[in-house]
Amino acid sequence: MEPKQGLSFAIPAAPTTVATDKRQEKRLHIAVPVKVFPDVASSDSHNCCTYEISTHGARLVAPPGIKAVGQTIWLQRQNRRGKFKVMWIGEPGTSLAGQVGVENLEPGNVIWESEIKSRIMRS
Repeated sequence: MEPKQGLSFAIPAAPTTVATDKRQEKRLHIAVPVKVFPDVASSDSHNCCTYEISTHGARLVAPPGIKAVGQTIWLQRQNRRGKFKVMWIGEPGTSLAGQVGVENLEPGNVIWESEIKSRIMRS
């Protein structure tokens, strides 16, 4: 009897997907108090806190008045204020519930103080 030869099966390679980070720079995980003006035409504001920041945006505890993605808001840190756009709002029941992501609409106007900006660059 001849030895049996094993059958060869070609197993297709699994498609690989590499998660790419679309962020323009690293973020600094830091909680700093900020003031949010949800309506740029009003002086009404709410105090909230950051989860993380960069010179291009931030992730915040969602303050009252943030209603929709695309909404333009003012964000103020100490005496510096900048215009930001709401990029996402965390869905209830998810790990991002109660949070919002904002992007700086004025790239030349970084509201974070020098010490924080240098920490962002080193992170």
